[in-house]
Amino acid sequence: MNELLIARIEAKITQLGEAKRNLEQQTVRLREENASMHLINKELQKQVDELNMKLSEQLHTGSKTVERDEQLRGTTRHRINELVKEIDECITLLNK
Repeated sequence: MNELLIARIEAKITQLGEAKRNLEQQTVRLREENASMHLINKELQKQVDELNMKLSEQLHTGSKTVERDEQLRGTTRHRINELVKEIDECITLLNK
């Protein structure tokens, strides 16, 4: 009876040892996978930062372009108004 009990205990100890080894292997694998994911995350974050910087530059450049276009439009409108006044003055002189 005692021998049977000892055999069962030894079998359980063996099972626990195998389970422990399996868990240790799984832990190593998961740590490696975690490290790999951190590297991928770091690279993706770097790409996101670069894209945000490009977008910010484009938005900044785009707003300057809009400002220049509006300034050019205003200058052109002013020049056209001056030319219309000169044409009106010429027509007035011709009518005299």
